[in-house]
Amino acid sequence: MSRRLILGFGRSRAASRRPYRSVFAVAATLLASGALFVPAASAATNGNFVGAWTVNSGVNFTITSEDSSTGACAGQSALAGDGYDLIDCQVTGHRYTFTITYGSDYESVNTGWFLGPWLIGKFSDTNGTTEKYFAKRPLSLSSL
Repeated sequence: MSRRLILGFGRSRAASRRPYRSVFAVAATLLASGALFVPAASAATNGNFVGAWTVNSGVNFTITSEDSSTGACAGQSALAGDGYDLIDCQVTGHRYTFTITYGSDYESVNTGWFLGPWLIGKFSDTNGTTEKYFAKRPLSLSSL
């Protein structure tokens, strides 16, 4: 079998990429405009951050309340029973920030972006750890 057949299924590399160029161009345009992520009607409001978030590589957390006009929110981490507190929770549009503390010795600042049932974020803590994570929550009409 020739190398050309393995890489391009009988077509040159340039010919096999042409159909995707327009798709990528349209996706890039929509991404840059924000049309893929934030509906125009909700662009000026804060997203609904309330829910039980299941984190892929860390400690789950639940946001129990949010003031949709100010973005102030409250919740707890899955380690609340061990003394970890979730404080300084704030939502601006579809971005969030909160801090998890353990007494005066530990602090983890969490920031990220969410939409519907998906969240992408990162934390940096006083131990010098910085880690990216993603999370999801059950989808409901109120989370959109």
